[in-house]
Amino acid sequence: MPQNGLAIAIVLALAVMGPAMAAARTQDPALLDLSLDELLEIDVSAASFNASSLRDATASITVLERQELERLGFRHLHEVLNWVPGAYTSRVAATGLENRTVLRGNPGTAGGGLLAIDGQRVNTMQSVRAWGVVRDFPLSMVERVEIIRGPGGARFGGGPSDEVVNVVTRRGDGLVGASVSSEGGRAAQVMTGASHGEWRLDLRATQEEDETPGYEGLFDRFGRVSESTESSMTRTAILDLGRGSHGLQVLHHESDIEGYYGLNGSINPGDESQLTATWWRYSGKVDLGDWRLEGFASALRQRYALSAVVASERTGPFTSQDFRQRGVLTHRNQSGGLTLQRSFGAHTLTFGGETQSGRTTQADLQANYTLGPLFFPLEGFESTGLRFVADGARDRMSAAFIEDDWRVAPDHRLVLGARYDDYEQSGSALSPRAAWVWTPGERYTMKLLVQEAFFAPSLGQLFLQNNPVIAGAPDLKPTQVRTTELLGRYQAGDWLLSGTYYHRDAEDGFVVVPLNGITATTVNAGRQHTEGVEAVALWTPSPQWRLHLAGSTILEDRYRLPASMAEAPPGQFVSHETASLLVNWLPVQTWDTTVGAHWRSREGFQTEANDPRVMLQVNWRPSAALRLWLHADNLFNARGVDIDVAGGLGVNPRTGHVARELPLPGREWQLGLEWAFD
Repeated sequence: MPQNGLAIAIVLALAVMGPAMAAARTQDPALLDLSLDELLEIDVSAASFNASSLRDATASITVLERQELERLGFRHLHEVLNWVPGAYTSRVAATGLENRTVLRGNPGTAGGGLLAIDGQRVNTMQSVRAWGVVRDFPLSMVERVEIIRGPGGARFGGGPSDEVVNVVTRRGDGLVGASVSSEGGRAAQVMTGASHGEWRLDLRATQEEDETPGYEGLFDRFGRVSESTESSMTRTAILDLGRGSHGLQVLHHESDIEGYYGLNGSINPGDESQLTATWWRYSGKVDLGDWRLEGFASALRQRYALSAVVASERTGPFTSQDFRQRGVLTHRNQSGGLTLQRSFGAHTLTFGGETQSGRTTQADLQANYTLGPLFFPLEGFESTGLRFVADGARDRMSAAFIEDDWRVAPDHRLVLGARYDDYEQSGSALSPRAAWVWTPGERYTMKLLVQEAFFAPSLGQLFLQNNPVIAGAPDLKPTQVRTTELLGRYQAGDWLLSGTYYHRDAEDGFVVVPLNGITATTVNAGRQHTEGVEAVALWTPSPQWRLHLAGSTILEDRYRLPASMAEAPPGQFVSHETASLLVNWLPVQTWDTTVGAHWRSREGFQTEANDPRVMLQVNWRPSAALRLWLHADNLFNARGVDIDVAGGLGVNPRTGHVARELPLPGREWQLGLEWAFD
C-alpha cells in the first residue's frame, strides 16, 4: 500500500476509534490480565522435565504470554528477544536471511542457541543457528514464548549452549486477520479448529510479503560496491491432530527472498534465496501404574536453493556465459526418544534416551549454461560438478539423561540432572546441572544454578566444500560452556525486582578464519571468560498502568586465542550493554497502548553508536471478536547499523574502515485487524 494510502487508512481508523473510546471511558477500567502474584504462577515447561511455576523455575527465564505478545505488536519471533535482559538480535547477511542472537558475550556467529516448538527441538544437524530451519517464525501462531538465558544441555542436549527458546503454539482459536505496512508489507492469517469426542483438529496458516528499502554501499570480497534490494514471501502452516494424550503435528514453512548476496560474490537483480522445510512429529503419553511414559518421533526435510545471476565480469569460477547458477542443499533429519517419570514422595525422577540422525542428500551447484531469457525460461539446470558439502555427509547421535526433582522442604527445591550425548562425527559430551530454588516467603526467591552444555559442530562446518570460499573442518570439537548463575527476586505490593549475576566460561568456540586468499574455514578458538549482571524491574502503580524496565552489562570479557588467529576476538561483535523500557497503558476495557524503547551499546567495529529505537502499539477491541491494531517500528527514525559478520569483514574502498555496516530499517507503520469466530 502506498504510504499516503496507509496514512488515510490510519486517520479513518482513528476517527472511528475516537467516539467509541470516549463512550468506553464510562465503563469500568480494564485490569491488567495478570497481577504480579499470578504472573509468577505461570506454568513453564522448558526449564526442566517437571513443569513448574515461573517462581519455581530452575532457570533464568523470561515468559511472554499471548496478551503480552499482542501488546508488543511484533510479527516475528526473533524480534521479541530484543526485550529480554542481556539479549538482542541482528542480521547476519545483507538481506537478513537469518538473525543471530547475541547473549552473555556469545557473538552468535556460529550458533549456540536452540529453538523448540511445543517442546520439541527444531534445530537439525545441518542448521548452525536456531533460526536455520524456519525464518521469521510468525508470532500470530504463538500462545506463549519461554526464553531461557543460559545452558540447557541437560534438558535438550547439544545445541543450547547459551539460550533456549521454546514456542508454545496457539490452538483452539477461530480467527482471521490481515495487515499492511507503509513499506509495502502485507500479511494474512487464518486459524480454525474442530473437535469430535476425543478427537481434536487445529489448523493455522500465515502468508507474509515484505518489500524493504535497499542497502547501498555494500562491498563484496572482490572490493566492488553494490546495492541490495529485498523482497520476500514467507508462508507457514501448522496442522495438529490429536486424540486424548496422543498427537500428530505437521509444520510446513517456505520463504523466497530476492536480493540475496549471491553465489558469485555480488548482488544482482534476480538473486534469490529459497527455503522449504517440512516437519512432522508424533508425541504421546501413557500411564503405566505409577509411571508416566512419554515418547516422540519426528522427521524434517529442508531444502535450500540459492540462485544468483552472474554479473558481466568474471567472478570466481563463473563467467557471464553461466547466466544463472543455483546452489541446492537438501537435508533430512530424524529423531525419536522416550521419557519415563515417577514420583517417590518428595522426589520426581525422570530418565530416558534420545536418538537423532542427519544426512545431506544433495548439495551441489547447478547452472543453465548459455540459456537466456529471450529464448528460454530460467529452467533446465545442470550440475556444474561443484559440491557444497561432501556427498552423503551425515551424523548420528544417541543420548541418555536423568533428572531428580527433589522437594527438600516446602520452601526448598533441588534439581540434579545430567545428559550424555555421543556424536558419530565429533565425539561425546556430558552436560550436568544442579539447581537450587529457595522461596523463604511470598516476597523472596533465591536461585543458584550451576550447569554445563555444549554445541556440536554442524554438517556444514564439518564437510563444507564451497571452494574457493569456504572449506570444511572435519576435526572440529564441540564448544563447551559452563555457567554459574545467582538470581534473586523480591516482590512487594506493586513492585517486582529481579537481578542475576552470571559467570560464563566457554572453550573451543567456533570462529571463521582465513586460510589463504578468499578461502576461510572454521576453527576452535581458545577460551572465553565472561561475567555480567542482568536486572528487571516491574511496577504496577494502578490497574491501568504497568512499567517494565530491563538492562544488562558485561563486567568482564576475556579471550585467550591462538597466536595464529588473524581475526579479531569474537567480543568485537558484541554489544556489552543493553537496556529496554516498556510502558503499558490500559485506560479503558477496549483500548490498550504500549510504548517501548530498546538500546544496545556500540559493537567494536561500529563507527557510530546505535540510537535507542522506539516502538508504539495501539490495540482497540470494540467487541470480544474484533481487534484493530496500529504498530510503529522505530517510531522516531533512529539511526543504527548491524555488523555483517556472516558476509566477512573487509575494507570498505570508500572509507577504509575495517567493517561491513548494514543500516537498520527506518520507521515503518503497520495497520491490521483480527476477527475471532466460533
